[in-house]
Amino acid sequence: MPEAAQKIVATVANFMTDVVQASSTKPVLVDFWAPWCGPCRTLMPLLDRIADEYAGRFILAKVNTEEQPQLASHFQIRSIPTVLLIHQGEVADQFVGLQPEAAIKALLDRYVSPAGGVDEPIAAAPAPEHTEDLASRLLDQREMEGAAAAIEALANSRADHPQLAALRARLAFVQTASARPDVMKLRAALENNPSDSAARHALAAHHALAGDYGTALAEWLELMRHDRKFGDDAGRRALLQAFEILGEQDPLVTQYRRRMASLLH
Repeated sequence: MPEAAQKIVATVANFMTDVVQASSTKPVLVDFWAPWCGPCRTLMPLLDRIADEYAGRFILAKVNTEEQPQLASHFQIRSIPTVLLIHQGEVADQFVGLQPEAAIKALLDRYVSPAGGVDEPIAAAPAPEHTEDLASRLLDQREMEGAAAAIEALANSRADHPQLAALRARLAFVQTASARPDVMKLRAALENNPSDSAARHALAAHHALAGDYGTALAEWLELMRHDRKFGDDAGRRALLQAFEILGEQDPLVTQYRRRMASLLH
């Protein structure tokens, strides 16, 4: 019968015995989190699920940095979530921010005993999901906080990544659409008042997220034509963001760049 997952709440009082000393027997994954941290709320259930799957082959310790600032200070935690892997009393590995499940398992598999006993060969870990793929998937799910964290991690690792501008553009559209999620109300508002720039901008973001860039670009061009002051020229900025997503080879980009130019000149 598989061993139950081992999960503890780590504090200053029990850290030496339940984390440091315990790590001489099996690795301890220490999750530094806070209640106000959105990415933490996304990561924690993932770590719980992995701990259940590994069935006691490592210990999952959770440190609430709001309640245990001494521990956060001792380990020089600068950003959360931060996850440390303690092995043989030392910090052997770590990661900051959201990571794909496959990447977390690959890290663990370097330290945990193989399932079924030490003589069983360790199965090859699945290839880690690229950070840009994780960000894209979270954007598809409209998980704003997680996507923002993944995009930030991508920017920190490679500021010149070719997908960075497009991912940031998609995040901006998700944020705009999420602020006004009721599409029917937006359409009604725009029918009642065609000068409602906020409704037009939000509706265009919904169209873009649905893949209807033809309609989205038309709406943003209309916004640019009639209300350049709205949102610090939000119509023009949204058009440029959409161009980043579509790419210069897209016929819509050629068409709307020409229309933008005629408005500007």
